Amino acid sequence: MGVSSNVVFVLPAVAVLVGLGLWALRGKRGNEASRLRQRYFQSVHQPRAQAEQSLARHMTRLQQRFPDRSETWYLRHVLSELRRDRR
Repeated sequence: MGVSSNVVFVLPAVAVLVGLGLWALRGKRGNEASRLRQRYFQSVHQPRAQAEQSLARHMTRLQQRFPDRSETWYLRHVLSELRRDRR
């Protein structure tokens, strides 16, 4: 038992830790998207159904203009535009 046997035990442990870290980050992004959606609904002062339709239109427009971005990115952009337009 030398260095190679230690590597056999350490590498799987590192892989598990990296996997757990990635899983945790993914969960935070999902929560962030939910939080950003709620912030949008509170900011637009429309009935929920109209606010959802409005958000869907904004998201579709941004997805066409900037493909391959995350949902969180689109939501941040929508909220940024909303703040900018209210100045």
